[in-house]
Amino acid sequence: MNETLSTMSTPGALRLVNSRAILDELFRSDASVTVTELGRTVGLSRPTVEASLADLVAEGWAREADAIVTPNKAGRRAKRFRADAGAGSVLGVDLGLHGIVGLLADLRGNEIARVEEVYPDLASADQAWASVQDVVQRLTSTPGAGRLLAATFGVPAVVDRDGAIDYTIAVPQWVEGRMPGRIQDLFPTAPTFFDNDAKLAATAETMWGRFTGARDALYLVMGRQIGAAYLVDGTLARGARGAAGEVGGLASTGWPGAPARLEARIPSGADLESVMESAGHGDPAAAEIVRALAADVATGVAQLVATIDPEVVVVGGEVLPAAAVFCAALAEAVGPQLRHPVEIVPSTVGRDAVARGALARSLTHVRASHMGLG
Repeated sequence: MNETLSTMSTPGALRLVNSRAILDELFRSDASVTVTELGRTVGLSRPTVEASLADLVAEGWAREADAIVTPNKAGRRAKRFRADAGAGSVLGVDLGLHGIVGLLADLRGNEIARVEEVYPDLASADQAWASVQDVVQRLTSTPGAGRLLAATFGVPAVVDRDGAIDYTIAVPQWVEGRMPGRIQDLFPTAPTFFDNDAKLAATAETMWGRFTGARDALYLVMGRQIGAAYLVDGTLARGARGAAGEVGGLASTGWPGAPARLEARIPSGADLESVMESAGHGDPAAAEIVRALAADVATGVAQLVATIDPEVVVVGGEVLPAAAVFCAALAEAVGPQLRHPVEIVPSTVGRDAVARGALARSLTHVRASHMGLG
């Protein structure tokens, strides 16, 4: 980057481009920097950096930081600056059929608050709406929450390229009960987005998990909700109508009835969470339930693997507490159906994958629309 950073000819336009370059650099690190250090990094003169910092401080995106005390060094201390990550906040919510995970973060993505609630069933629009209101209120009332700039909700539905829910097999009452519109009404001053839960989880896995550096990869949501998302040539596949990976309704995959069969295997007096925990701790009966789920979904997984040819298959969802058992059983069931072996591993982002992917979506909007970083 240099003084001719932009082809824009007007001084005002060039000053704006320069200030965005500096803001981008400030958000790369949590450390404070001096004018000299910034100028060296971005290739701009001291007066240009000083003018840009003045603009960014006035806009609220940057602030002056405390000077660093250097022992045995006299003289005036250089001013230091850092991005003001507390200038706003973003929301990411995993809104599922059996629970909600909500995350509130600052503009670096650092978590401010987390709320998780588990429910027997949120299929009803009214039940889901009441639960969403409760979780959102608790998150946004957290001390230090700041001004909410964007919110994103991950949902078990096909979401088109315009962000509209196209259809859902899992929660049709949400659409009939106008849930998306009611949620948007919760945030009159902040844009609200929706995306498919599996695609958001894959986004999180790309940024912070096992998809890092992968070109072709498959993400599986496994439990009472089953779904898939994948990368092709390093890009999250969406399809013409947002339905890429939506094979759960195809009878040939074995997926449509798998959640019901899973629930039918749970012993009376137990629930899925306890079964998964027990399986993860070596309980033979619980582990058999997990292995049965792997056998149920293996054909559909093999079909996706054969189509995508992924480097890695990452498993998330409600099976995570028993992920080692599930991944081993799935690899055993899928292996004979494939020409080449594929690595099947648990998500390292964990149960917050959808919510963290939603945070990433909110941050992308803020960077582009509020900060002008594109």
